Amino acid sequence: MLQDNRIEVVYLDGTAGKVSNDVLDVLIATEKIMRFKRAEGWVEIVRKNARLRDYRNAGSYHGQERRAPWPMKNGRAGSDA
Repeated sequence: MLQDNRIEVVYLDGTAGKVSNDVLDVLIATEKIMRFKRAEGWVEIVRKNARLRDYRNAGSYHGQERRAPWPMKNGRAGSDA
């Protein structure tokens, strides 16, 4: 029997569904869901004063960088947040 690796979500209108990890990222970024479920329990999406975090400069990871570079902004990489 195949294992269902999709993630449970609750949309803004209260309906529930299951999505892939890639779709979850889009739903969070576009503010389409209220919560999603991890093994430890439900994660509430908090939007008030929320900011995306840039972990690329964190000194704790010493492996090969696999992520794409940040898009260019005003002729230079990074963000001016």
